[in-house]
Amino acid sequence: MESAPLLVDRDRSGVLQDHPVFLRASHSPWYWIPQNALVFFRGLIFAYLIATGCMILNFELTDSTLTNARLWFDFAIISYVMVLIYHFMTFCWTFTHLYFPDRDEVDGSFEWLIINFMSLPRNLASLRKQFYFSLYYTTTVVFAFMNTVIYWFITRPHKFSTAPGSDPNPDDGSSDEELWSGGKVRASAEPFSDIFGKGWFATYCILNLFLVVSVIMVIEIFWLNSIKRPFSAGAHIFSLLVFAGLFLGWAAIGHAATNVYSFFWLDEAQVGSQEAVVAYCIGFVLLAPICKGPGTYRVECVFVDG
Repeated sequence: MESAPLLVDRDRSGVLQDHPVFLRASHSPWYWIPQNALVFFRGLIFAYLIATGCMILNFELTDSTLTNARLWFDFAIISYVMVLIYHFMTFCWTFTHLYFPDRDEVDGSFEWLIINFMSLPRNLASLRKQFYFSLYYTTTVVFAFMNTVIYWFITRPHKFSTAPGSDPNPDDGSSDEELWSGGKVRASAEPFSDIFGKGWFATYCILNLFLVVSVIMVIEIFWLNSIKRPFSAGAHIFSLLVFAGLFLGWAAIGHAATNVYSFFWLDEAQVGSQEAVVAYCIGFVLLAPICKGPGTYRVECVFVDG
């Protein structure tokens, strides 16, 4: 039970075309990460994400003067929740696949309901279910990477320049945190003061929201799962473009409902023209397949008997 055998290659001419993605998400390709260790690591990451998520939520709700409703339209929050849901699913699957491989043998109706909820899908051969989960995994990884890239290479650098229509020396008492929570752009006196000059709690929340989550997904890609590149790569890329476009529509609804922009570059007053807003939006959509790139899946996974 402590070390379930690694997956064995199947005939690629079969309907499943190798192991179902659900099983690959529940197995590490490395000999030195047995199943019981994988369960521990997944549980640790999930607990960390839960605790950190509560801290981030508290920070967002108490540190900003902006309406709390903005969080429903915040790209960073959405990507974090997607990562949290993914790790919840994979922890449940890995745990039950090791300790309760046959859910029907569980005694007790209440226990059976819990194990049945946590277990892998019954129809692992369903190509539709495999596609949906693979697409969710891809979107989760890509959105996490996009969130990191946008913050560190676009949003923060913009903080130290004066965009058209913005005031680098506001006297309205607004704080620097409004930059990353969807508020107005503020120029800091010291580099990284918006991260390290607000106390450990703010630093912890900002770094986790915009950096650590991507690091966790990198660890997930290379060490914790055995998911291969999907055969329907074109459908995944097209779906990423659609999802990125849908978020922009969701952000527009958010601005109409809360009067807060999800990104500064959606505000024509800050970027100078409507054409600039359109250019940023096009770049956002195109960033999705770029972030997918070759790093979303392991380049090659070899499985042998344990």
